[in-house]
Amino acid sequence: MSSDERHLNLIFVLMNTRRPLSREELRSKVGGYDPNSSEDSFQRMFERDKETLRLNSIPIETVAIDPGFNDAVGYRIDRDKFLLPDLRLDAEDRVILAVAAKAWKDAQLATLAVKAAEKIGESDDAAKSGISLGLTLSHEGASTLFSAIDDGFIVQFDYLTKGDFEAKTRTVEPWQVLLSGGHWYLVGYDHARQEQRTFKLARFKSEVAITSEPITNGKPDDFDIMGVVAYWRQSQDGDGLAVVHAQHNEAGTLRLQAETVEPGESHDVLAIRYTNEEILARDIAAVVDKVLSVEPQSLRAAVTRIVRGAGQRHAS
Repeated sequence: MSSDERHLNLIFVLMNTRRPLSREELRSKVGGYDPNSSEDSFQRMFERDKETLRLNSIPIETVAIDPGFNDAVGYRIDRDKFLLPDLRLDAEDRVILAVAAKAWKDAQLATLAVKAAEKIGESDDAAKSGISLGLTLSHEGASTLFSAIDDGFIVQFDYLTKGDFEAKTRTVEPWQVLLSGGHWYLVGYDHARQEQRTFKLARFKSEVAITSEPITNGKPDDFDIMGVVAYWRQSQDGDGLAVVHAQHNEAGTLRLQAETVEPGESHDVLAIRYTNEEILARDIAAVVDKVLSVEPQSLRAAVTRIVRGAGQRHAS
């Protein structure tokens, strides 16, 4: 797991807790900290992570967990200080934003513009412009799951298992959420299967509902979410392996998805496992000017088709 993914996991845990969390609680909740490492090793990594986030203006606060014992400290992120205020746009503003995103000339900036429009939300007026402004379930679901884990409640959601044609409602006792390879994963106790299961949030087909039922099946003492998700990705989520040659310090979205990144003199080699070739091709097309080559040939052809299609649309 990259340090960027570990930092994002830490941010999400700290943002979605209702109380300060101690270092030991963070070690248990944050995907990316090795449960088998020594206490000194974990503390050094945590201090580095905390300093990195603070240097990037992410307000991690250190507060006393118990007012009577000032030496017992916990950590949290104040959402009011960290999150930007909601944008207040009327129908006319939304239409202008959607049209601007649609008409942008540069292919890479066009993608960024559409993603920016998606962050604003959806409206009927904007939909008439031909651009979808819906938010994906993945990131919203992750926030809800973090809250459910923090409060200790069971969740329900509709999930589409690979190979099935219809989503089924799953009742799960959530243990931990991890960002790995650019995707969110939930590991917990599945009531229908009566055993530990891994779920990819990109396959959620509904919002996550937090029930009033408390978690009764706790995660095992030797639970290692990084190992669990890595095994699941290899066995369930890795039909294809892409090899992408990218410029140094570029194509950050692809680096988050990479299993390995091998640095070279003139470029880096990224190995990315994928299931949906079209989705990965779109991610590559968004940063195609930073990419030197793509394998396999079918993926390269898909990227070429997307880039040429975008060029034709912008030209017209």
